[in-house]
Amino acid sequence: MASEHQQKAAGEEPSTRLPFSEQNPNATSTILFIHGAFMDRADWDLIAPHLPSYHLLLPDLPSHGQASHITPFSKQLSAQLLADLIKDHAHGGKAHIIGLSLGAFVAVELASIYPDVVDEMFISGLKVMPDSLRTGIGPYGLWVSQRIESSIPLPLIRWAMDGADVRRADLSRVSMSLCRAMLTTVTAGDSKGEWAQPWLARTCIISAGKSGIVPSADHPEDAVKYRDIGRRGNGETVAFTHPLMRHPWNRQDPELFAKAAKCWFERQPLPEGFVEL
Repeated sequence: MASEHQQKAAGEEPSTRLPFSEQNPNATSTILFIHGAFMDRADWDLIAPHLPSYHLLLPDLPSHGQASHITPFSKQLSAQLLADLIKDHAHGGKAHIIGLSLGAFVAVELASIYPDVVDEMFISGLKVMPDSLRTGIGPYGLWVSQRIESSIPLPLIRWAMDGADVRRADLSRVSMSLCRAMLTTVTAGDSKGEWAQPWLARTCIISAGKSGIVPSADHPEDAVKYRDIGRRGNGETVAFTHPLMRHPWNRQDPELFAKAAKCWFERQPLPEGFVEL
């Protein structure tokens, strides 16, 4: 049974706690989900039913969903608030992490800065954009693209995406400032030219391999680069691709997504179809 929370700790403002949903509270091991850009916790509604043996925490990221009042968005603030959520609500104060797209970048930040709250990670969609997109017309292009995408009939998008049950962004929350923050998070390198710091958590990185009419494949070279960074903290970190999966494969094949994550956390081979990079 799911429950929803918008916590306010004693002496703190509501904005310092992320709203979240909780499922299977009696399960012994916790998974925290981190959604993608312009989405919210509901993006995991097709995945959660396939993980009944895990305690699930499903928050909204800052500037998204019911956390739209928490601004400005940054992966640093997101990691801090997610760490607080895990400490307060995960069993044993530690959680497995599942992150997709923007959520994968946030997951890496979380594992790097707050290693004590992260068990193992299953992340997908580390699709790095050119650094030049941070400024100039990049944020405007992202703002416009979201509105163009929302004008295309959903049945057509789903047909072009192999039946993926994609969801629309809430355009009222897709501001220019949020677009700038998104691109700052997913472009190559920080102010020092570093992509990420090594992290300790054993991590499986998935790169979706299918494109076609819609350019929905990830960048396998980015998955490999992050794998190599991750291996400096944990030698068991790996990267895989799946030639039939698209970037939002949590909505394309939720059963496979959940099964692959479960296999990783339970130290079993990934399902058939995944190819190691």
